[in-house]
Amino acid sequence: MERRVSPRSKTSTQMAVGRGKTRFLARCVELSQTGMLAIVPKAVRESSFEYLPARLMLETGVAHLLLRRVRCQNELVAYLIVDLDDASQGLLTDFLFDQLHSALPKPPRGRPQRAA
Repeated sequence: MERRVSPRSKTSTQMAVGRGKTRFLARCVELSQTGMLAIVPKAVRESSFEYLPARLMLETGVAHLLLRRVRCQNELVAYLIVDLDDASQGLLTDFLFDQLHSALPKPPRGRPQRAA
């Protein structure tokens, strides 16, 4: 079976995660269409529940996600995006496109060289 991997973008986006009635702030350090790598508080990392509702605070709006914990290493936790609505999908796609577009090398500025 083929394994799909989407490119990850380095980011430093704030996210709010909930565990019952308690809300925590976390930081997303890598983001893709299918998952993320985040620095989360100890209470969330050591929780027995592997599913986590989260709100990702993007520049253009708030994306509502349902995450599933895949792996935990020190304070970094890898999450798989299980569910998100259409509006959140659009926000996430636009954000990742802007991140990838801004990482492209810029063309040299100045006068164009003439061929001899």
